Amino acid sequence: MMLAELLAEKGLKALGEVVLKKPGRRLEPDVYLLINGVRIVIEGKRPGMWDELEQKCRERLDNNVCDICVMVEYLDWTDSGPPITSLNPTQMQIRQALLNGKFRMGVMTYVERVGLERWLEERPKKALEVYENIGFHELVTYIMAAYDRMVREDIIAPVVERMDRVLRDFAANIVRTIDVARLMEVLELREKGGEEEE
Repeated sequence: MMLAELLAEKGLKALGEVVLKKPGRRLEPDVYLLINGVRIVIEGKRPGMWDELEQKCRERLDNNVCDICVMVEYLDWTDSGPPITSLNPTQMQIRQALLNGKFRMGVMTYVERVGLERWLEERPKKALEVYENIGFHELVTYIMAAYDRMVREDIIAPVVERMDRVLRDFAANIVRTIDVARLMEVLELREKGGEEEE
């Protein structure tokens, strides 16, 4: 909740632990952001749980909960300020820990999950974006950069263009190898104007 509050203070429309209902399931992402229609989910875990974060983000994207999933692993909460040693820290302690701590952050988008990059000749398969040892303000910057890339980069047009090219090549090859007259006869197709009146 506190991470959502801090992001809201930065001017982002952030909700913490919001309940999203999908048919047959109830989903509760740690933080849900909506920026001009782009849905962003932030999932956070303590150190050593990076694999679980990646799995959770894959699930969020595969279940169409978000367009961008951000993984945040809380690395160092003690850089500036007293360490959190209590099992029940105060909201102020959590706030200071988030503002002054260090994180490992990763970004995953629907583009990687759907596999659209395989249709883009000029772009190699992109590895998961991971940023090490960043602070809260850098975290906000990277979230906004991921959003900016999502809305600025035209993924669909190059994919459609490549698919069109592949289909045209296929059609051209088929036309050269089939007997059109025989195909029309088998499919019971007639030339225009050659149809008998009933």
